[in-house]
Formats: sequence, structure tokens, C-alpha cells
Amino acid sequence: MTTARATLLLHAAVLCGLLWCVPASAQRPAARQQDQYTHTAWSALDNAPVDILNIAQTSDGWLWLAAGSGLYRFDGRRYERMDSVEGHTLQSFNVRTLYAPPEGGLWVGYRTGGGISFFRNGQARHYAADDGLPAGAITSIARAPDGVLWVAARDGLARLAGDRFVTAGEADGLPQRRTRQVLFDRNGRQWVAMQGGIYSRADVRSPFRQAWPHGDLSGMALAPDGSVWASDIDSYYRMQPEAPPGNAAARPALSGSNMHYDRDGNMWLFRAGGMERRNAGSGTAQQQELSGGLPQSFFQDREGNVWIGTSAGLNRFRRNRLLTLPLQIMFNRPAIAPASGGGVWAGDRIGALHALGPEGERRNVLSGHISALYRDPDGVLWAGNDDEVWSVDGGRVERYPLPPEARSYEVQAMSRAPGGGLWVSIVREGLYLLKDGKWQRRDDLPLLTPATVDRFPTCLADGGNGVLWAGYIRNHIVRIANGAATVYGVDQGLELGNVLTMYRSGGQLWAGGERGVAWFDGERFVSLHGRKGESFRGVSGIARTAKGDLWLFGTEGLSRVSAEQVALTQRQQGHEVDYERFDAHDGLLGAASQLRPMPSLVLGDDGLLWMATANRIHWIDPSHISRNPVAPPVVVQDLAIGEQRYSPLPGLELPQSTNSLRIDYTALSLSVPERVRFRYRLDGVDKDWQDPGTRRQAFYTNLDPGHYRFRVMAANEDGVWNPQETQLAFSIPPTFIETMWFKLLCAMAVGLLLWAAYRLRLRQVTNQLRRRLEDRADERERIARTLHDTFLQSVQGLMLRVQTLLKRLPPGGEAYLLVEKILNQADQVLAEGREQVSGLRSVGAWQHDLPRLFSELGQELREEHAADFALIVTGQLAALNDHAGEHLYHIGREALLNAFRHAGACRIELELGYGPDHITLEVRDDGRGIPDDVLAAGELPGHWGLTGMRERAAKIDATLDLWCRFALGTVVQVRAPAAAAYQRRRGALRRWLMREAA
Repeated sequence: MTTARATLLLHAAVLCGLLWCVPASAQRPAARQQDQYTHTAWSALDNAPVDILNIAQTSDGWLWLAAGSGLYRFDGRRYERMDSVEGHTLQSFNVRTLYAPPEGGLWVGYRTGGGISFFRNGQARHYAADDGLPAGAITSIARAPDGVLWVAARDGLARLAGDRFVTAGEADGLPQRRTRQVLFDRNGRQWVAMQGGIYSRADVRSPFRQAWPHGDLSGMALAPDGSVWASDIDSYYRMQPEAPPGNAAARPALSGSNMHYDRDGNMWLFRAGGMERRNAGSGTAQQQELSGGLPQSFFQDREGNVWIGTSAGLNRFRRNRLLTLPLQIMFNRPAIAPASGGGVWAGDRIGALHALGPEGERRNVLSGHISALYRDPDGVLWAGNDDEVWSVDGGRVERYPLPPEARSYEVQAMSRAPGGGLWVSIVREGLYLLKDGKWQRRDDLPLLTPATVDRFPTCLADGGNGVLWAGYIRNHIVRIANGAATVYGVDQGLELGNVLTMYRSGGQLWAGGERGVAWFDGERFVSLHGRKGESFRGVSGIARTAKGDLWLFGTEGLSRVSAEQVALTQRQQGHEVDYERFDAHDGLLGAASQLRPMPSLVLGDDGLLWMATANRIHWIDPSHISRNPVAPPVVVQDLAIGEQRYSPLPGLELPQSTNSLRIDYTALSLSVPERVRFRYRLDGVDKDWQDPGTRRQAFYTNLDPGHYRFRVMAANEDGVWNPQETQLAFSIPPTFIETMWFKLLCAMAVGLLLWAAYRLRLRQVTNQLRRRLEDRADERERIARTLHDTFLQSVQGLMLRVQTLLKRLPPGGEAYLLVEKILNQADQVLAEGREQVSGLRSVGAWQHDLPRLFSELGQELREEHAADFALIVTGQLAALNDHAGEHLYHIGREALLNAFRHAGACRIELELGYGPDHITLEVRDDGRGIPDDVLAAGELPGHWGLTGMRERAAKIDATLDLWCRFALGTVVQVRAPAAAAYQRRRGALRRWLMREAA
């Protein structure tokens, strides 16, 4: 470096030291010198009207525009041409003048043909020459302090008295000339601009007198101090009711074609093709272009926005929340650092270090170009570039050339080191320690290898107690303490991508990167997430205010997370925080740096937040952020079914068969309509409020006929919700097939069909039963004939031969008695056979006599076989149905016969168990048992006893089990469910059905 350059740098450092000692109260102005606005323009390319002559805002929030092509209304997003107002057609589409009284309604004055209309609450009142209104175009509408409406027209001035207008003419001191404007000042004085001059009077009882200066003046304006101004073609004069003494010549005070004042007292002066704005209390003027066109109308809405209509379209000026420093220079990616006492230092590659405050530039110091700025905790300012690092401490400057191997590479970041040293990150070369004027390279980091090209930290942060935090690209952060390094990456929760900035506040370390923000909980990094999945991308600047609010500056703007939300997410990991976003809508020009210089956001000693973009520096006072307190009214505009639209009128009835529709709604918030949020619900369909975000349409499908009520609410850009929800009630009438009568007819038809089907099925079942009974009767007759013709006849013949034998035996002998007993048994068998053939057995015999039948059978078998028999009955006797009783008897009979005849048993038992859920029949003996082959096969070839028993058990849903052990006897058990065995009393329906079946 040359001696001249060193000398220049020394002088610069001394000047920096002088700036450093300036008190904060002297640096920061009491008020902003220049209010700043975001200018938005709409032209014909945006479907906006052109040639806008007048602007008004009605009490419901609509912005109305009188244009050469007609009347329009605007909600901040969409323009609507209004050929009618509240269902009443305009008298003419050539509208000239508008006035919206605070109590509601809209006055519309026409240009071609004159006339005036008043619309309010669905009513319309039109006035013309027949109602006393002067002829010609309506040029001005104003209300006097006493509430009387005054109208200026081409052919005169008139006031509304009742239902008619009363003209003010020569009797009141006014000449019969073209009237241009009427105005009332703070004292109630009435001013009227007419062709050839301006007239005024103190009150309505006094005559008009020509005001001074004389001449063809118009475009009157009321200043905040109460003075009235008027202009000729291009100059403005201060008006007086009378000429001053001496009849001095009038001199113009300002040049312009039209003058207006907003509610803050700022002057807006129109000029050809643009305008000039002068802040209240300041003589500084700021020129503003209006995207071409001639400015013609001015209006300030209730949210404070200024609207200017031109011949080319509409312009809106909205106050910024993020203020841009009014500088004559243009930065080239500036580095920033807080200045002691308030303000900020800024320097860039061009080569100048600037001391800046909210009012703009305070001083500048010529120096080398700057790639990084850093103020250490002791207040020392450090600056770095590709050649050196230098410090300014009071009036002392010290310069430290970079190591030879690092020359031509820029300084990336700096941070204080213990013992008065300085950690310096140099692009490509890595991390260095500057201490006692000497450079020490730190190459022992575990993250770094010789093959790593980008091995320099992108950001540094002092961790206190000698700890240094270093952030790197590719998602790594290194903690250096006591000569040891700890690397944090994905395994330790880090998900930032390239780490861009680190910030330590109150012992808490925060880190920002291209993929989000995270904090260190002592062991690992925890990501911060916003509502609806917001990740805070590209954050290269982090700050935390004294209140504890967290501010993040990234590619999507400046975000604020309240202290309460920060505390909540640190207590409940995974909690999505609510946040507030400031971006281009708030005056931000550009975005946060993603490489260098960084950090892009710093907190000043005066509590202001300073942001650097590519070529601008912005600031915001976090303790005094302007808010919009006006809750947005919500309007349901129409309901659409396909291409057909329906007006939201009371008692709206939609066509039949409607099942899908769209509801269009809007909110009348004109400041930042892009941030207006909605929520809605359709009673009867939505269980809870739906959150469509900023969408202004609701869609519903698969709607049934019925009555519905749609409710919608909105919040402005600051989250102020309108507590008054807007409702739309509508109904969808049912078609004939959707009516209750049709449903009843269908139900009756279905009932008749079911009845017919039942009758048909009943007939089929009856026929089937009849056929089965007939088949069974035929089979029984066949069996009966066979038994009668063969078996019974044979038995009868056998008995005759036995009787012959009996006659030959000596009476009273043992053989005679035995044969006689056999004949008696044969008679009984023959009688039973006849009963079976004839079907004469009593039907009720199975109901209660089952134990008796088994007892008789056992006694008979006992007499024939040398075995004891015992009948055991348990439980409460219950009547059995005929079907189950018959099958149980035959199963038990077969089991007893087998036991007496084949088991060789000494004792045989039959147990009947009557249970509430089942009936059990069990036959036990102590005989020889059943052979294994027969038991395995389930039957003895040529015999059908076991098979028949199983078949009968299946017919009554019973289970049949056999247990047999060699030489230990056999057990036959039948278990039938109560539902299939016991008699049940038939219900009325069952008895009726059985009667029908019979």
C-alpha cells in the first residue's frame, strides 16, 4: 500500500473517531424528514378505468371512481363497471362528480345533460332541472357545516332544501356564470369558484363578494392552517376574502395545476405528467411520476391511503413500514454494522464508509472498499476487504494487512477472540486469528481436509467464555473451545443447508441458512417452523429486540416472531409459530444477501432495525410499527352456478337440481388487499370455519335441496378481524323426485313390492311344503301298505302258528306261560305296528311322557336281559316339541337296545337332563364296549343303528358323542339346544304367518 493511501486512511480514521463521539440525541432527528410511500399504479392493461375525474369512498368501504367511460367501484383487487347502483340504473354513464356522505349512500353527478342521483339502502332519487337543479354538468358537490348539500353546476350554484334545489344567484351576489367548485373553510365561510373569479361569504345570510386575488381562478384547496388556495392555469395563490390595503398585485406562491392536502397536512401538488409532495412542516419537495397521464382527482381513504386518478389510470400511495434511507448514492451490496449511540455504519465495494441515520447520510469517510463490517462488544469498529483489516477505536485507527497467501481474497466474517484478538474468516483460505498484530492460521478443524476448496467459515459468532461458533456451507457448524473443535451436522439436528448467519442473544445461539432457522438447545440444533409449513428460507440476518421478539431477514422478507411464540416453541418442540412478514408491500426493495456481506440485519443502539439489500438500506422501528386499525367490511358479490350468476338478494332461490356452486366474496380493505385473510362456513355443510387464506371464492359440491346460510369474515393485513360476519341465505328447492311426497310414494311402492314379494314367496313356500307333505304322505302310505301287506301279515301268521303251538302245550306249565307271554308281546308289537301304519300315536306323547316311555322300555328290556336298569331325570321338566321328542326317543331307544342286546352289561343307566339352554340324553353301560374298527368306521356293515342315531341328532341340531373303553363300557350322549328341543309360545306375528301358510 502506498504512503499516500495510508495517509488518506489515517485522516479517514480520525474523522470516523469524531463521528463516533457524536451523541445519539444529536444524530437522530425528532421526526422523519421524508415520509415514504409505496406507489402502485393501475392502467388499462390492468383493466382499470382511465380518465378518472373524481373518487369517493362510501361508508361500506367501496372505492368509487367517476371516469369518462362510466362509474366504477374497486375493492383493491378488481374493478367493476357499475351501470346500476343497488339495482337502479344510472341516468347517464357519463359521470363527472361523486360525494359519499358519512352516514351512507352515494351522490352521483352527471356530465352530459347534467342531473344528479342519490342512492342509499336500495332506494334511488334522481334530480333534474324540474327539481330546481341548475342545468349542465355537475362539477362539485359539498356539504356545509350545517349539513346542507350544495351543488355546483355549469349554470349555477344550488342547495338542497327538502326535495328540491334552491338556486343562489344575483340576489345572493353571484353572477350568472359557469360554476366550478364550492368549498367551506374551518370558520364556515363559503367559497365558490366561478368562471372569471372566486366569491365568498361569511355565512348563508350574507351576500357573496369577490375574493382576492381577482382573475379566472379554480382548483381551490383548504390548507391545514385554514387558508384557502386557488390556482390559475399553473400557479397557486393564497386567497383572501377582500383585497389587501393598497391594492397590491398578487404573486403566485407555488406552481401547479391542482393542490390537495391529506389528513396529516402533507401537500400534494399536481403537475403535468406527475406531482410534487411536500411533507407537513418541511419545505422539502419530492417529485413523483404517475406512470404517464394527467393527474385529475385526489382522495384519501379511511385507511390513510392516497388515491390519484389520472387520464391514464389510478395511482395509490401507501405509507411504508420499512423505510428506505433517502440517499443520493447507490450502494453496491453494502456491509452494515451498528454505530455507537444510534444509526448504522455502511460500506461497500465502491470505496466509501458512511455514517447513516434515519434522516439519511450524516457523514462519509473515503476509504478502501469494504467486504465486511463488525463492531465488537467494546464498541470498536472493524472493517475488512481483500487487502487488509483495519479498526477504528475513538480517534485511533490501526491497519493490519492480510497474510500474503490470503491477498486478493475478501474478508468474509469477523468476531472477537479472547485476549483482545480477532477471528477473521477469509474467502477460500479459511479461519485466521489476529492477535498482537500477528496472523495465526487455524487448520486443525476436523471439518477441513486439503481437498476441501470452500473451507472458510461463512459466518462467525462469539459464544462467550472463549467459545467461537463458525458456520460453513454444506450444513456444518463448528464450536471451538479451549483448542478443541466440535462439529454439528445432520446427526445433531442441523438442517440449514449453507449456513449464512449466527446470532447470540441472552446466551441463546441462533443460526440461519438457506433452508431455515434453528437454535441450539445445549446439545443439538432445533429447527424453527412457522404456521402452514413456513421454513424462513435464506435467512442471513437475525436480531432480537429488548422485548424478546425475534426478527429474521431472508429471501422472502423481514419476519417477526413474538417473544411469546419464541418461548412457546422452545417449550414445545415442533410448535409452528405465528409470525408477521414485511416485504415489498411494506416498502422493502430487494432481498437479504445470500453470500456476502453478512449479516444483512443488525439491531442499532437506538432500538432501530437496519437491513441491507443489494443496493438499499432500510430501517424500521420495532417499537412503533404503524398499524391499520380499520377492520375490513366483507361483501358477498354473487353466487355462480356454472356461467350463470345470481345477485345476493334476500330470499335467493336457486334452480332445482343445483348441487354445485361458487360464492364470490371480497373484503373492502384498500391498503394491502393481497394480505387480507378470510374464513367462511356454510351452515349445514361445514362443521367448522374454513380457512381459504387470501382466496376470495368458496366452492361447494354435492349439495342437497334445502335452506343454507353462508357466513364469511375477513381480517386486514394486521390481523384485525371484522366481528360482524356477512351472511347470504339461499335455498335449493327440491325436484319432484326429491320431495317428501315422492319419497313417501317410493316408500309405499317399496312396501307394496315387498308385500307382493312376500306373498309370492309365501305361496312358493306353501306349495313346496304341500308337495313335501304330499310326497311324505305318499311314502307313508306306501310304507303302511308294505307293512300291512307283508310284515304285519307275516307277524299275524307267525302268531297263529305260535297259538297253535300254545294249544298243544299243557296249560299251566312253564313252557305254556313263556309262549303265552311271547304272544302278548307279539300282540303289543302288532298293535304298535298298526298305530305306526295308521299314524294313531298321540301327538302330545313326546311332550311330557319321555321319561315314562323310557322307563317302560327299560323295564321291558330288563325282564328279557339279565341287566339292571336305572332312569335318572335332572332339572325342571319342560315340554318338548313333537319333532325333537320323537327323535330323542328313537335315539335313546336304539342306544338302550344296543346296550341290553350287545354290551353284555350288568348295569345300564339312562339320564335325561333338562337344562335352561339345552337338553341332554345320556345312555351308559358297563359292558364290553364297541369294537375299535366299528367305532372308527362309525357303523357296523349291514347295520344302520348308529347311522340312524346320527341322522336323527342332526335333524334337531344336536350333537351325538360316543365314548368307549375296552371292558369299561360305553357312553352315548346327545346334547340338543333348547331352541330346537323345547316348545316355545308363538308370537302373534308367527301365529299369523303360520295361519297364512296354512
